[in-house]
Amino acid sequence: MTARLETLRLWRSRRPLLAGFALVLFLVLMLIGFYTYAQTKTRGEVEFSYTFENRSYFNGLTFALYAFYFGFLLVLPIFAATEGGAQVAGETSGGTLTLLLSRPVTKARLFFTKLAVAAAYSALAVGVFLALALGVGLVVVGWGELSLYPGVLQMTDVPQHLSQKEALHRFALAWPAASVALCVPLAFSFWISAWSKSAVNAVGTAVALYLVMYVIAEVHFFQELRPWLFTSYMAYWRGFFREDVNWAAVGADGAKLVGFALLFTALSYRRFRLREER
Repeated sequence: MTARLETLRLWRSRRPLLAGFALVLFLVLMLIGFYTYAQTKTRGEVEFSYTFENRSYFNGLTFALYAFYFGFLLVLPIFAATEGGAQVAGETSGGTLTLLLSRPVTKARLFFTKLAVAAAYSALAVGVFLALALGVGLVVVGWGELSLYPGVLQMTDVPQHLSQKEALHRFALAWPAASVALCVPLAFSFWISAWSKSAVNAVGTAVALYLVMYVIAEVHFFQELRPWLFTSYMAYWRGFFREDVNWAAVGADGAKLVGFALLFTALSYRRFRLREER
């Protein structure tokens, strides 16, 4: 009953609709940038069309990977932080959390139900975004084989090549792996939210701290800090797009993210259990 109520409340909040609109807008902007970049690099020779046999490097699978990579690191964590802030601090400011706690439900059950619903929503958002990126890539650009070279995505030090079938298998693996990674900023935002009674403050703080940690993890000056930041491992699923997947490395980074998620969840629950609602 509690899970059904939380799911209904999430849907009625219209946050999923706003997130969907933002993701579609992001894909449109990515498509425009991808097209103009391809046109510039090929001096106008590249052609986009609906096909499964696009042999160009600038094909739909490349577009989907670029769009998913940047969207996952820069857009989806904001939605996760927004959801975490709304689930605790948002209901505190609105007075609904006190009402929920007045019902015959324990704090533990309420907390973990909220977290589970938010995690399921985040995983669904990851899957929908990935499916949209692949769909747009097919319809507008055209699928082909996936070729990767050393560059902005930092996925490889040497050229890599995946057939279309194998690349689609790797995208399928990326969905659950990315969903696990997104649980970390979600749990982190729950922790921030558990200390706040304002959704705006909780969301703003969680997003700001995530962006700060993301930038630090990307700047080589802070190499000594990288192992201690969960943002350093967020894109570990990129390892699936190598010709020979280093399963040990991917598994190790995934395990670190699970550890971060469990740590933030434990801290969040402890604070949620001790806080008093009025």
